[in-house]
Amino acid sequence: MTSKPSSQSNFLLLVLASSLVVALLPVLWPQIDLLVAGFFLKSHPELQTNPGVWVNLINEFTPDLFRSVAIALLIGWLLVVLSRRWKRSALALAFVGFSLLLGPGLATWAVKEHQLRARPFDVVEFGGQRQFTPALEQANQCNVNCAFVSGHVACGFFFASLMLLDPRRRRWWLASGVVAGLVIGYARMSVGAHWLSDVLWAFPITLASSWLVWRVLVVFYKNELPRELA
Repeated sequence: MTSKPSSQSNFLLLVLASSLVVALLPVLWPQIDLLVAGFFLKSHPELQTNPGVWVNLINEFTPDLFRSVAIALLIGWLLVVLSRRWKRSALALAFVGFSLLLGPGLATWAVKEHQLRARPFDVVEFGGQRQFTPALEQANQCNVNCAFVSGHVACGFFFASLMLLDPRRRRWWLASGVVAGLVIGYARMSVGAHWLSDVLWAFPITLASSWLVWRVLVVFYKNELPRELA
């Protein structure tokens, strides 16, 4: 039985609410961020890490890869709109392209520029010169490309948003997004680039951005929705 748009949106909103509850944990107990970062960054960390090729690849290329995919999909969407062919693909192309640009792109950048939170490797506790700031508290410890939230991780969590396009496999997409986000999050935390809260908050921000894009597109494509989404 196929889910209706309202049902799949409700499922995403339930996941969004659950992700907010989890993301609030390091807000209520900021020491969680310091504890997790210490596993990687203390002089004698409990967790000995040896970043492999996969960690370096994730850290180096994730944003550029997803940005390129978003631009390519939006170009494809424009071609579909202008040619008036392959209309069934227009919604999917627009949703993925705009959601990637809004969530992992614009939204995470805007939060970074507002919060100005120092990265773990920059704070005093781990040999840096800047002050640790708990998640959601306004900081002044960073000038550009700050910690909160992780754009890399948002790219991984984005896969969960695809539940809106493919409601029959929504649990599979949710699991894929969570796994991808956490794997990328591990890669970012292992080199001291992000706090655990930077990772956790990337999930609700990404889901909320994708849901907003979806609601707008459904209005424009309400007469052209595929049967499985109608």
